[in-house]
Amino acid sequence: MNRWLYPPIGFIINIALGTIYSWSVFRVPLEKLFSWSSVESSLPFTVFLALFGLTMPFGGRLMSTIGPRKTALMGSVLVGLGWVLAYFADKVPWSLAYMLVAYGVIGGVGVGLVYGVPIAVSSRWIPERKGLATGITILGFGLSPLITAVTSALLIQSVGVLQTFLYLGITFTIILVILSLPLRFPPAETAAAALATVSKGLDLQPREMVKTRTFAGLWLSYVLGTTGGFIAISLAAKYGQEVIKLDPALAAVATAVFAIFNGVGRPSFGYLCDKIGPYNAAWISFVMILAAALGASGGASLLIYFTTFSLLWFTFGGWLAIAPAATSTYFGVKNIGSNYGVVFTAYGVGAIVGPQVSSYIYASTGTYSLVFLTTAVLALVGLAVAVTTLKRGR
Repeated sequence: MNRWLYPPIGFIINIALGTIYSWSVFRVPLEKLFSWSSVESSLPFTVFLALFGLTMPFGGRLMSTIGPRKTALMGSVLVGLGWVLAYFADKVPWSLAYMLVAYGVIGGVGVGLVYGVPIAVSSRWIPERKGLATGITILGFGLSPLITAVTSALLIQSVGVLQTFLYLGITFTIILVILSLPLRFPPAETAAAALATVSKGLDLQPREMVKTRTFAGLWLSYVLGTTGGFIAISLAAKYGQEVIKLDPALAAVATAVFAIFNGVGRPSFGYLCDKIGPYNAAWISFVMILAAALGASGGASLLIYFTTFSLLWFTFGGWLAIAPAATSTYFGVKNIGSNYGVVFTAYGVGAIVGPQVSSYIYASTGTYSLVFLTTAVLALVGLAVAVTTLKRGR
C-alpha cells in the first residue's frame, strides 16, 4: 500500500470524528426539547471534548501495546455507541446527565482512542513531510461540519434531533470500522530508513518529554491557542441566530463555511511548520487570534461575524497541526503516538475552558463583547508564552 494513502484514509476517518464541531446545530433543538439553559446545552460538547483530550494519552499507550488497527477499532465502536445511546435521552427523567454520560463520556473516549491513530500512522510513514501529512490527515476533522452541520440540520428538521443521533451513530460505526482495518505502522526497517533522513537524535519518551521547558510552553500554548477556537465553535450557530438574526438553516450554512477555514488551517499551518518551523507558526497564529477577537468584540454585523469567526476557526485548525508537528520536531517521531497523546491533554483543557467560560460570561453579562475581549487577553498571554519557550526547543 502506498504510504501517501494513509493521510487520505485519516482524512475520511476525521470527517466522522469531527462531527462534534457541528454541536452548535444541535444546541437550540435540544434546549427546546428538554428546556435546557444555554450553559446546560454546552455541557455535552464540553464533556465530549474534555474526555477526547484526556483519553489521548491512554490511546497513545494502547497503540504502542496492541497496535493502531485494534486501537482504532475499539474507539470506533465507542464513537458509534455514544451517538446511538444519545437517541434514548428522552426515555429517562434525567436527560442531561444521561446525555453527558452517553454522548459526552462514551463518545468522547471513543474519539480520543481513534483520533491519534491516523496521525501517528501518517507521521511514522512520512516523517520527512510530517507537517503536511498530519495536516492532510486532520483536515477531515476541521472540514467535517461542512458536511455534517448541514446534514445534521436537515435531519433534525426532517426526523428530529434524537433520531439524528441514531442515524449518525449507525453510519459512523460502519465507516470507522471499515477504515480502521488498513491502519498499521511501517515495518521496522522501513521506519528506520525514513527516520534516518530526518533524525536529529531526538527521541524522547513521554516521561522525559514532560520534564522539559519546551513541553510546558507547548502545552500551555496549545491550551491558549485552542480556547478561542472552542469559543467560536461552541457559539457559531447560536451567535448567528441570536445576534446576527440568521434562521437555523443559514446558521448551519455559516457553520459549514467556518468549517472550511478550520479545515484549511490544518494543512496550511502544517505546511508552515515544515517551512518555517513550529515556533514561527505558533506566534503567527496568536497574532491572528488577537486580531479576530478584538474585531469580534467591537461590533456585530454579518461581515464582522463571517470574518472574525472564520479567522478564529482557521487558527484553531492551525493549532491541531502545529501541536503534533511541534511534538515530533522537539521530541522525535519515534514516540509521536504516546508523546502527542500527552501534549493533546491541552486540547481537553481548552475544551473545558472555552465553552464554559464563554457561557458563564454571557450568562452573567448578557453580551458577547466581554467573551471576545477575554479571548484577546488569552491570545496575548499565548503569544508571550510561545515567544519565550518555543524558539529553541528543549
